[in-house]
Amino acid sequence: MLNANDCRAATDSEALELAVRSRTADGIVVIPPRVSDIEPERTYWLLDRAVLLPENTTVVLQNCTIKLSDRCRDNFFRTANCGFGFPDPAPIRNVHIRGEGTCVLQGADHPRATGDGSKRIHNPCPHRPEDIIAIDADWVPEERKRNGQPNFWDIHDHSYGTDAGKPDESQYGDWRDIGVLFANAEDFSIENLTIRETHGWGISLEACSHGRIEKIRFDARMSKEIDGMLMNMENQDGIDLRNGCHHILISDITGETGDDVIALTAIVPDKHTFVPGGSLRNTHVMHNDWSRRERDIHDVTIRNVTAFSYLCWMIRLLPANTRIYNVVIDGLIDSRPAGHPNGGVLLLGDDGGYGTNRPESMSGITISNVICNSGTAITIAGFLKDSVIANVVNRNPQTEAVRVVRKNGMVNVATSNVVNAES
Repeated sequence: MLNANDCRAATDSEALELAVRSRTADGIVVIPPRVSDIEPERTYWLLDRAVLLPENTTVVLQNCTIKLSDRCRDNFFRTANCGFGFPDPAPIRNVHIRGEGTCVLQGADHPRATGDGSKRIHNPCPHRPEDIIAIDADWVPEERKRNGQPNFWDIHDHSYGTDAGKPDESQYGDWRDIGVLFANAEDFSIENLTIRETHGWGISLEACSHGRIEKIRFDARMSKEIDGMLMNMENQDGIDLRNGCHHILISDITGETGDDVIALTAIVPDKHTFVPGGSLRNTHVMHNDWSRRERDIHDVTIRNVTAFSYLCWMIRLLPANTRIYNVVIDGLIDSRPAGHPNGGVLLLGDDGGYGTNRPESMSGITISNVICNSGTAITIAGFLKDSVIANVVNRNPQTEAVRVVRKNGMVNVATSNVVNAES
């Protein structure tokens, strides 16, 4: 076991990198509150770049805060098998991040980029409609500027970043905006963390298996006050499982996210161009050669979630030209406060915007013990078969507890004990 404070270096990033490289045979690196002769008054760790985690590494955070600096355009932690220079990430095993006590991962005061590959960065990038009009945003049509009524995409098409306009920097978000990024990892765990004001998704897993994410609290709301203005910060999902993830437990998740709290996104577009791993303007850090990669997501358990999304869904299952199957979702409490902008609790499938939803795309899905307070409860927008929905309380009398969008959208699905609030 190695204590990170025993590793002296010019920067915190160098100190934590040295601690990981110098770890003892047990593979354990302990990160307590920072103690250093450099800025001795600062007890939190300040990162300029991601801490890369090799195979057989356990990072134990002890009552500490790790913050991204304004120079950082990178993750907090990333498995060491992926990123720039890794076109085809190799398998990696036995990587763990464990918090003890109160452990916080905190975004930068002035992020260099936020959002995903579809979001162009801008500075300033207001969140409030009146501020968008006040800065004369060049992406808003003149008619809507004159009317003072920006539409949804005028607000959400751009995301804050101080790299905006810099000729040598990508002008879009990518995988570097994710807080904790694991790729092609087996036998892993991430537990007992507060993840606050991330630059994009909080945690993303690609092609990972036989692991768990537990006791995570999120604190993000699609915007942040920066220099006296509420800035837009897009795509602040909580946990995302991508193509190829299986045999994973997600449990005891709390708090608030800007985008989906938990998303299982097995997306293969109808048409796509090959990109190698580590490519920019891509939220995937792995390549997309589907002849060599698993497309589906399966054998996932999600339980004990008390949270809400500022804009989107508590849980989303999104298969496109793929399958999501053998998923247990048990114990959801939609904690959206009264009067908060409406979002949704569960979305299964979509209208095909990401790629084709096939009739067999979702099966073996068990949904139980759900309390809904949002604008929509359970929406089946794709195709669900051979599944169960039970013990649902929908407290919003203005919406159905279970809404099926497509003809034949539910086949051989048993529903029981579904209660709608009376209007």
